[in-house]
Amino acid sequence: MDMRLPHYFFTVWIGLLLFSGAWAQDKPAPNYKPYPEKASKAPVEKVPEEAAPSFSKPMKKEPQMALKARPPTSGKEPMLNVNEQNVPLKEIMHQTSKLDFYDCDGVVAPWFRQLLSAEMNYFAEMVEMPFVKGEFCVVSLGTSRSLAPGRLSIHLYPSRIAMQECVVRERCPAFRSVNLLPRTGNGVYRSYFLSDMDRKMIAQHCVTSKGKWHPDTTCYTVD
Repeated sequence: MDMRLPHYFFTVWIGLLLFSGAWAQDKPAPNYKPYPEKASKAPVEKVPEEAAPSFSKPMKKEPQMALKARPPTSGKEPMLNVNEQNVPLKEIMHQTSKLDFYDCDGVVAPWFRQLLSAEMNYFAEMVEMPFVKGEFCVVSLGTSRSLAPGRLSIHLYPSRIAMQECVVRERCPAFRSVNLLPRTGNGVYRSYFLSDMDRKMIAQHCVTSKGKWHPDTTCYTVD
C-alpha cells in the first residue's frame, strides 16, 4: 500500500517557540510530501506508554472520506496556551493521581485542533473507527506519579458522553490521543494512539514536524 498522504495533511506547519508562556508556531517552511521512514537499526530507548495493551495490529484500508478535509495548517494563535513549565493556563477540570485534565477551549488553538482532528480521522479511517470533529476535546498533563511526568496529550472524543465516561469514570472502550513531543531545534512531533477494546485493536503513528509519517510506531522511537 502506498503510504503517502496528501501534502495538505502533513506539511511543515509546526515549530516550537516558548514565548510569553505559550507554544508559538514558527514561520512556514517549504512543503514536504510525507513518506514512510525506514526503520533505524540502532537501538532506541522507548518511553513506556501508559495503559497500552499488547493487541494485534489492525487490518488497514485506504482512507477516502478523511481526504476531503481541508484543515488550516497555521493560525494567528500559538498552538498551545501554556506557561514556561508547559502547564496549561487554565483551571483544572478533572484530576487523578497521574493526570491533570483541562478543557481544550482556551488551551488548544482552534486551527491546531482542526488539524489534529483531520489527521486523527485519517488514521481512524484506516482501522474503521468513527470520526471526531474536535468539538469534544481535553488536554492532559502527566503528574509526578505518571509514567511520563509533564507529558502533554490531547484527547479527542466523538461525543460529550464518551468524553465524560472516559475522563471522569475512566471507561474508555475507544480511545484517541495525540502526545505532543517537543524536540530541541526540530519542532514538535505528534504521536497518535488509537484503540478499540471491543475489537482488541490498537494503532500507532508518528508524524514529525517535517511531515515524515512513521506508521505502526510511536514518536519515542523516532529521531
